[in-house]
Amino acid sequence: MPRRKQYKILARQTSVYEAIVSELQKNPELVDCDMETIEISVKKKITPRILNIDKAIDNLKRYIVVNKEFIQIVNGEAIVSKKDIAKMMKISRPTLDKWIREGFIIPIQSSVLPNTEVFPPDLILEQLQNQKNKK
Repeated sequence: MPRRKQYKILARQTSVYEAIVSELQKNPELVDCDMETIEISVKKKITPRILNIDKAIDNLKRYIVVNKEFIQIVNGEAIVSKKDIAKMMKISRPTLDKWIREGFIIPIQSSVLPNTEVFPPDLILEQLQNQKNKK
Protein backbone atom coordinates (compact mmCIF):
# COMPACT_ATOMS: atom_id res chain seq x y z
CA MET A 1 0.00 0.00 0.00
CA PRO A 2 1.47 3.41 -0.92
CA ARG A 3 2.41 5.73 1.90
CA ARG A 4 0.29 8.79 2.40
CA LYS A 5 1.89 12.16 1.89
CA GLN A 6 2.33 13.95 5.21
CA TYR A 7 2.63 17.70 5.67
CA LYS A 8 4.17 19.32 8.75
CA ILE A 9 3.97 22.94 9.83
CA LEU A 10 5.20 24.68 12.94
CA ALA A 11 2.31 25.55 15.23
CA ARG A 12 3.80 28.99 15.95
CA GLN A 13 3.15 29.87 12.28
CA THR A 14 -0.61 29.59 12.84
CA SER A 15 -3.05 32.16 14.18
CA VAL A 16 -4.17 29.69 16.87
CA TYR A 17 -0.71 29.09 18.32
CA GLU A 18 -1.45 30.85 21.62
CA ALA A 19 -4.63 28.79 22.10
CA ILE A 20 -2.71 25.57 21.38
CA VAL A 21 0.01 26.45 23.89
CA SER A 22 -2.56 27.47 26.49
CA GLU A 23 -4.40 24.17 26.09
CA LEU A 24 -1.23 22.04 26.16
CA GLN A 25 0.14 23.81 29.25
CA LYS A 26 -2.86 22.51 31.20
CA ASN A 27 -1.45 19.01 30.83
CA PRO A 28 1.00 18.32 33.72
CA GLU A 29 3.04 15.93 31.56
CA LEU A 30 3.92 18.76 29.17
CA VAL A 31 5.10 21.34 31.73
CA ASP A 32 8.80 20.84 30.91
CA CYS A 33 8.26 20.76 27.14
CA ASP A 34 9.47 23.41 24.70
CA MET A 35 6.28 24.85 23.25
CA GLU A 36 8.24 26.54 20.45
CA THR A 37 8.77 23.12 18.85
CA ILE A 38 5.11 22.20 18.49
CA GLU A 39 4.46 20.76 15.05
CA ILE A 40 1.17 20.03 13.37
CA SER A 41 1.13 17.17 10.90
CA VAL A 42 -1.59 16.46 8.39
CA LYS A 43 -1.82 13.38 6.19
CA LYS A 44 -3.26 13.56 2.72
CA LYS A 45 -6.62 11.82 2.52
CA ILE A 46 -6.74 8.59 0.52
CA THR A 47 -9.93 8.01 -1.41
CA PRO A 48 -11.25 4.55 -0.55
CA ARG A 49 -11.76 2.12 -3.40
CA ILE A 50 -12.81 -1.46 -3.94
CA LEU A 51 -10.12 -3.93 -4.89
CA ASN A 52 -11.19 -6.66 -7.32
CA ILE A 53 -14.54 -5.00 -8.03
CA ASP A 54 -14.73 -6.82 -11.38
CA LYS A 55 -14.45 -10.16 -9.62
CA ALA A 56 -17.23 -9.28 -7.15
CA ILE A 57 -19.47 -8.10 -10.01
CA ASP A 58 -18.79 -11.25 -12.05
CA ASN A 59 -19.47 -13.51 -9.07
CA LEU A 60 -22.74 -11.73 -8.28
CA LYS A 61 -23.90 -11.79 -11.92
CA ARG A 62 -23.10 -15.50 -12.14
CA TYR A 63 -24.97 -16.24 -8.92
CA ILE A 64 -28.03 -14.29 -10.08
CA VAL A 65 -28.13 -16.17 -13.42
CA VAL A 66 -27.43 -19.66 -12.06
CA ASN A 67 -29.31 -19.49 -8.74
CA LYS A 68 -32.14 -17.04 -9.41
CA GLU A 69 -34.73 -19.55 -8.13
CA PHE A 70 -32.98 -19.75 -4.73
CA ILE A 71 -33.27 -16.01 -4.03
CA GLN A 72 -36.23 -15.67 -1.69
CA ILE A 73 -38.82 -13.16 -2.94
CA VAL A 74 -41.60 -11.98 -0.58
CA ASN A 75 -44.22 -9.56 -1.92
CA GLY A 76 -41.88 -8.68 -4.79
CA GLU A 77 -38.94 -7.94 -2.49
CA ALA A 78 -35.72 -9.97 -2.60
CA ILE A 79 -34.93 -11.04 0.96
CA VAL A 80 -31.14 -11.46 1.00
CA SER A 81 -29.13 -11.19 4.21
CA LYS A 82 -25.66 -9.72 4.62
CA LYS A 83 -24.25 -13.23 4.99
CA ASP A 84 -25.92 -14.35 1.76
CA ILE A 85 -24.84 -11.36 -0.36
CA ALA A 86 -21.25 -11.82 0.83
CA LYS A 87 -21.48 -15.47 -0.22
CA MET A 88 -22.93 -14.50 -3.61
CA MET A 89 -20.02 -12.10 -4.28
CA LYS A 90 -17.49 -14.55 -2.78
CA ILE A 91 -16.13 -11.97 -0.35
CA SER A 92 -15.70 -12.11 3.41
CA ARG A 93 -18.19 -10.54 5.81
CA PRO A 94 -15.54 -8.11 7.13
CA THR A 95 -14.88 -6.99 3.54
CA LEU A 96 -18.61 -6.46 3.01
CA ASP A 97 -18.82 -4.53 6.29
CA LYS A 98 -15.99 -2.28 5.10
CA TRP A 99 -17.71 -1.68 1.75
CA ILE A 100 -20.91 -0.74 3.61
CA ARG A 101 -18.99 1.61 5.95
CA GLU A 102 -17.29 3.26 2.98
CA GLY A 103 -20.66 3.72 1.25
CA PHE A 104 -19.92 1.47 -1.73
CA ILE A 105 -22.87 -0.75 -0.87
CA ILE A 106 -26.03 0.57 0.76
CA PRO A 107 -28.56 -1.97 2.04
CA ILE A 108 -32.24 -1.08 2.09
CA GLN A 109 -34.79 -1.31 4.87
CA SER A 110 -37.09 -4.23 4.20
CA SER A 111 -40.73 -3.35 3.68
CA VAL A 112 -41.70 -6.96 4.46
CA LEU A 113 -39.52 -7.67 7.51
CA PRO A 114 -39.60 -4.85 10.08
CA ASN A 115 -36.24 -3.56 11.36
CA THR A 116 -34.32 -5.66 8.84
CA GLU A 117 -31.79 -4.54 6.26
CA VAL A 118 -31.80 -6.53 3.04
CA PHE A 119 -29.41 -6.68 0.11
CA PRO A 120 -31.38 -7.15 -3.13
CA PRO A 121 -28.83 -8.65 -5.57
CA ASP A 122 -29.96 -6.50 -8.52
CA LEU A 123 -29.58 -3.32 -6.44
CA ILE A 124 -26.19 -4.39 -5.07
CA LEU A 125 -25.01 -5.21 -8.60
CA GLU A 126 -26.11 -1.75 -9.75
CA GLN A 127 -24.27 -0.11 -6.83
CA LEU A 128 -21.07 -2.02 -7.61
CA GLN A 129 -21.26 -1.12 -11.30
CA ASN A 130 -21.74 2.54 -10.36
CA GLN A 131 -18.62 2.34 -8.16
CA LYS A 132 -16.70 0.77 -11.02
CA ASN A 133 -17.77 3.55 -13.40
CA LYS A 134 -16.50 6.20 -10.95
CA LYS A 135 -12.91 5.06 -11.49
